[in-house]
Amino acid sequence: MSYVIVFDTMCTGWQSAVDENDNPVVYATEAEAEAEIKDDFEELRSNQIEAGQEPDEEPDDFVVPLEDYIKGRKFIWTPSGCYIEGEV
Repeated sequence: MSYVIVFDTMCTGWQSAVDENDNPVVYATEAEAEAEIKDDFEELRSNQIEAGQEPDEEPDDFVVPLEDYIKGRKFIWTPSGCYIEGEV
């Protein structure tokens, strides 16, 4: 199984880093993707501390299996129920 690192935004839903062909960057294992998040987050915290900012407590990114990744995925609540929208 392959994995994608995702960040969620209120306006555009799930997003991931993309390669030169505009495809999501894919990791071979969940552990590899988690390690990438950890490394990036440690660098971010270091930069925040160096800049005198309050460092983030935890990363905003998370790992999902590639087969579950939907670009722009948003969970929409309506009076008649809820649904998921985005690009497969």
